[in-house]
Amino acid sequence: MLNKDTLLTAVLAASGGKQVIKYDDKGKPSVMVRIPKFNLEDIHPDLGTGPHPAFVVDGVVKNEIYIGAYQAVVDEGRACSLPGVSPAVNITFDNAKAACVNKGPGWHLMTNWEWAAIALWCLKNGFQPRGNTSSGKSHAATWETGTPVTDNAAKTLGGSGPVSWRHDGTFAGIADMVGNVWEWNDGIKLVDGRLYFPVDNYFDQPESQWPASAIYLDATAGPGDRNGAVDSGDIVISDRITKYSETPTPAGGTDPGNFDYAWNITWAGTAVAAAFDALPLETRQKAVQLMIAPKLTSGGAAVFPDTKGSFWSRNYGERRPIRGGGWSSGAGAGLADLILYYRRSPVDSSIGLRPAFVL
Repeated sequence: MLNKDTLLTAVLAASGGKQVIKYDDKGKPSVMVRIPKFNLEDIHPDLGTGPHPAFVVDGVVKNEIYIGAYQAVVDEGRACSLPGVSPAVNITFDNAKAACVNKGPGWHLMTNWEWAAIALWCLKNGFQPRGNTSSGKSHAATWETGTPVTDNAAKTLGGSGPVSWRHDGTFAGIADMVGNVWEWNDGIKLVDGRLYFPVDNYFDQPESQWPASAIYLDATAGPGDRNGAVDSGDIVISDRITKYSETPTPAGGTDPGNFDYAWNITWAGTAVAAAFDALPLETRQKAVQLMIAPKLTSGGAAVFPDTKGSFWSRNYGERRPIRGGGWSSGAGAGLADLILYYRRSPVDSSIGLRPAFVL
């Protein structure tokens, strides 16, 4: 059996230093990918200047962050990034977060800031990974397959796909950010259409202290068919709500849950309201840095117009993000694929998690 030092050396050597083994409070290993700090202006001038907020934690700039190379398994209440195993699913947001936080200082559930930073880096480098988006294979390149999970042939073992399923096109990259299972993200929530998030990657900041932003997800249509989940219009990035896709939950009332939603076939094609243009430039840049808004102004061009991924929202009640797409997402999957219509409590056989580490 390899000891810790031997395992660490082997992983470092095989990955050219891009990957590292990190151990948690129980000594359980996780394969992590080192993401070096980069500046916003080096990605796109519309994003602003200085380090992407993923590399700033409570105002302190970090030279690197570490992201799980694989979608997590959960062992003794600890989320572990390991290859060749079936990713954990059927886990609530809070349990996914706890499985990462319980690992010790610096460990956390991957945040939306971190997801957005990696996605923007990929887009700048002209590469969008594929993945298991069609029951074990890529819908866009059907010859690309992964190893099926024994009890669910649609799902694949972590990292078992080709290099095109890694974020940087190498086997040292992050696997399965697109497809296989959706991933809970921390660090952002939607409450009655308004976005709340830490101003940087302050992953330990209590949720009750997250500031309310001036960014809203409006809808082009109001409540529709109340007999089930129905697409009731498009999402519009705005500074206000003019239409809820469903009647908002009264204080102390029961969330209607799985009723109407707004949906954009592509995130990159999401409209920005004229009223959004009047917000301070820094606020509008935050929306793009988060990969919530695809552009700075209503009349402007998308920062990366060819970005793959759909956008879903229920702008009533409290909603938590899942990203990337699943094994049945098809053309809707992608780095920008974002669903903001689940509450924090659902468990689903296609939703999992990924740990991250910053210290």
